[in-house]
Amino acid sequence: MQRVVIYLKRRAELLQPVFFDWWLGQHRALAEQLPGLRRYIISLAADAQDGTFDGMAELWFDELAAADAAFASPAGQAACADADAHVARRERLSLMEHTIIDHPAPPRFKYTAGLKRRADMTREAFVHWWLERHVPYVKRFPDVRKYRVSLVESGPETIVDGLAEVWFDDMATLRRVTASDVVKEAQRHSVAHTSDRLRLVVEEHRIR
Repeated sequence: MQRVVIYLKRRAELLQPVFFDWWLGQHRALAEQLPGLRRYIISLAADAQDGTFDGMAELWFDELAAADAAFASPAGQAACADADAHVARRERLSLMEHTIIDHPAPPRFKYTAGLKRRADMTREAFVHWWLERHVPYVKRFPDVRKYRVSLVESGPETIVDGLAEVWFDDMATLRRVTASDVVKEAQRHSVAHTSDRLRLVVEEHRIR
């Protein structure tokens, strides 16, 4: 399936709890009307983070053409207009999933890292680096319940070239592991091959 991730940052005058209520209520109802939508998750920033984005919508369609048609439809235009009335920034990614460690029912807490490749690297070289050289670093993380890498493999340049997601049983475990030396080693390896990193700790709300 084709996965679409949409990062959202709220308008400055909106408090995060108000923004989350809108996202899980009014906006969720509009997004659920997208034709061809197969799966839908809203991942919201945990622990009142106030970073680059407040969370991300995760939507799955049968293929890229179906996703494009959904967003071009009247329902898609209504959802986008509703989002634009509440956000200061919206970024959309079309991603291909690579599940490294799977779990049939992973917990809801995950660490996400969007990575943008170095300027001297091609997208193809970056994909190879990520899947062949960087994945082994993350596989060494303790207490990981699920690990997935989703990559932008074609199309125009986007805010990041891919998204890593690592699930843990609870927020305390997530915080402990991400502060460990093995994670810091992986982050150093990432910094050496990227020009930007977009980190977000989220709690998933699985809509369908």
